This record gives sequence, C-alpha cells and structure tokens, in this order.
Amino acid sequence: MPVVGTAVGGVPEMIEDGVTGHLVPPQHPRAMADALVKVLRDPARDAMGRAARDRVLAEFTLDRSVARAGEALARTAGREPARLAIVLDQTAVGGAERLLLDLCRQFDRTLVEPRLVCLRAEGPLGDAFREVVPVEVLERTGRFDMRTLPRLVRSLRAARIDVVLVAHHNRAALALGRVAARVAGAANVVAAHDMDLTRVGGRVLPRHVVETLFLSEALVLLAPSQGRYLHDEEGVGRFPWRRARGGDPERDRRRAAARRGRAGRGPPQARAGRRGPRDRHRRPVEQAEGAPRAAAGRGSVARGPAAAAPRRDRRWCGGTRPAGLGRRAGDRRARGVHRRARRRQGAPAGLRRHLPVVRARSAPLVVLESMAAGVPVVATDCGAVRDLVADGREGCVVPVGDPAALAARLGTLLDDPRMRADMGERARRRAEAEYSIERTTARFQELVTGLASR
Repeated sequence: MPVVGTAVGGVPEMIEDGVTGHLVPPQHPRAMADALVKVLRDPARDAMGRAARDRVLAEFTLDRSVARAGEALARTAGREPARLAIVLDQTAVGGAERLLLDLCRQFDRTLVEPRLVCLRAEGPLGDAFREVVPVEVLERTGRFDMRTLPRLVRSLRAARIDVVLVAHHNRAALALGRVAARVAGAANVVAAHDMDLTRVGGRVLPRHVVETLFLSEALVLLAPSQGRYLHDEEGVGRFPWRRARGGDPERDRRRAAARRGRAGRGPPQARAGRRGPRDRHRRPVEQAEGAPRAAAGRGSVARGPAAAAPRRDRRWCGGTRPAGLGRRAGDRRARGVHRRARRRQGAPAGLRRHLPVVRARSAPLVVLESMAAGVPVVATDCGAVRDLVADGREGCVVPVGDPAALAARLGTLLDDPRMRADMGERARRRAEAEYSIERTTARFQELVTGLASR
C-alpha cells in the first residue's frame, strides 16, 4: 500500500516521495490531509503500492538487514580504519573541492582515515584542509617532472593507503594517481563531477581513462543522467575494458527492482528525462531578440548569455537562487561572471539578486542550495537538473534556449505566493532527505570500507 508519512527520523529513508508514497512535514495536519486525499483520488495508487512492496522486498527484509549487519561487522571487526588518500594537483575554490572538504570533516574516523596529497601546491583551500586532515605536497614542477610518480608511490606506501580517490577535472592527478595506486597496491576511485565541460575539450573523462577503466575499482557519479551521458556520448561501459571493476551486483538488482516498480509511472522518455544534443550543452545558450517580460510592469527577464559574449560567459544558462547562496561553491571569477551577465542582460533591480546565470554543470550546487533554503527553482533542462528538480513539484524545468518558457514560469511563480511556498517546502524536504552531506558521507564511507575490505 502507498504510505503517507511525516518526514521524521528514518521515515524519509523508507518512503520515496511520489514513488512509494508521500512525505509531509511534521505537525502539519493540512499537508497530511491533502496528501491522503491525493492518494485516495489517484488512479495510479495501485502502481505506487506495488512499487512500495518491491522496495520492501529489495531493501528491508530481515534477511537483507542481517546480511548488511554482517557485512558491516566483517569490515570493522579486528581491523583498522580504511585509509583514504585524496589526490589533487592542487585545491581550488570550487564545488568539487568544497564537497571533498566537507566529506573529510564528516568521515567517521573509526571507519575512514582521509588524507590529502597535492601534486603541485596546496592551493587556496590548503589551510582549510589542514585543519581536518594531514596534507602532503609533492612540489611537482611541471608537466614533464618525472619525479612526481615515484614520490607519489612512496607517499601512498608510507601511509599504507587502501583507497585512492581522484577527481576527473585534475588531469595530472587523474593520470598519475591511478597509476600510483596500482603500483602501491591500493584501490583507485574516479569521481566525475561534470558533464561535457568545453574548457577541457568537451569530455568529462579523457579517452585514455575511458579505455582503461578496468584498472579502476569504482566510478563515482552524481546523478543517473550523468551515467547515461557518459555511456552515450563518451562510451563509458560499452565494453568490458571500459567498466570499473568494483560493481555491486546486489545494488544492480535493487535498482532493477525499483525500475520495475516505477513501470506504471508514465512513458520511458519522461522518466528517463532524455534530452537532445542541445540540452547536453554542446552549444551555448543564445540570447533571443526582444526577450519577453516575466509579468506586466516587471521589466525584462534575465536570460541566457549573448552569443557574442566572451567564451567563458557563453557556457552559462539560466536558473534561480536566493540572495547570498551559492557563493562558497564558486571562485571570484565565477561570481564576477554572474554579476556581468546580470548587468548585460538588463534584469530589473528587484530580480537581479534572485536570478543568477548558472553554469551548465551536472548537478549545480546553486540548485541544491536554493532547495535547502526552501526556494523553488526555475532552471533550464541541462546537465542533471531534471534529476534534482521534479518539474511542477520542487520547481520548474524549462527547455534550453526557450526564454519565453523561462519568463512564463518565473511570472507564474512570482504571481502565486502559495505555489512558491508549497514548491519551496517540497524542495527543502527533498534536499534534506536526499542531498545532505551526512547521506553523501555515509555512501562514500560504504564505498571506501567495502573496497578496503577486499
């Protein structure tokens, strides 16, 4: 049966909102009543009930609980914490580095002991990392510094590292970190944070990494659509040598069961969120002549960057965020681009601080920050935005390059305070349930300890 429950304790981890039931805030009887009426009137409630049963059978049976408890005990009993080395060329003030820093702060030191190895220099976040983890700098002098690899191997061996984590955008670390991990006898994990960044040649993973993924134990992704993009556009997983070795068959079975449970929820194209080549942001968002207004008397709407803008500005597409949020995820240059883009686009003073121009990232932090602040999101359908924002629930997702649709959605939300409040509350609940740092840390810990135990 579909379940309507309050979002307290572990209930959000049991109920997948909109799939196996509905979550409502605690001490909010009107929301509970509305959700109950919605389920009773929904002709698809039987499919929701079947999806709920499939999830229980896949994840919450007694046998499954006993097996997972046994796995956890086997990993921790009589052994030291898994030693994790994060290898970067140098730190930068970006979303990926901020996520890694937050992970280092949150790791349970009885399970995972992290450390940071910088090949070239500490970078601007070096002091912040030093406050929470040991930091080692190898002082790499250039692209052809042949001393870097043996130094890195010695460092990993000296620290008895079990798992090496490298980020896709640090190309030196991506190449040298994986090789050093293999030589030192450690598992290596590649974390991909973007989709088709033009500044690195239009690829997330270099060709040599894709063709040698079998040398890595795991590939960490941000969203399902990112996995589909990497498979369709870059060939990840098409052949055995393009697959990471650390697959989880049990997890794959659970995901297959969940997909079967969602079979009655509309056409596959709608569920998968398929997009055309333009939405994979191979081309910049172009500014339309005579952009429409969000509503009468409000002035022009912030829209996509002009085609004649500098190259780094043309990679940005429209979105929303509350004032003051998202700054820690980007550097000074990124904030400068935000300001210049808004001035160039002529947004009215009352809207400029709520309508930044969001870079076409896989999972933009500005979207998650807005959701966590209880602000509904209006964003273009690029990257993995549709995986984060359900259109019509936590906000609105409009086609790329359609300023009329963007203006219409903004005008609708600005004119309807109750809709804004409802969407914002649902966005906040989803951000807290699915995208918290605690949840992300727990999944990373499970991955690292599992690889170390092998």
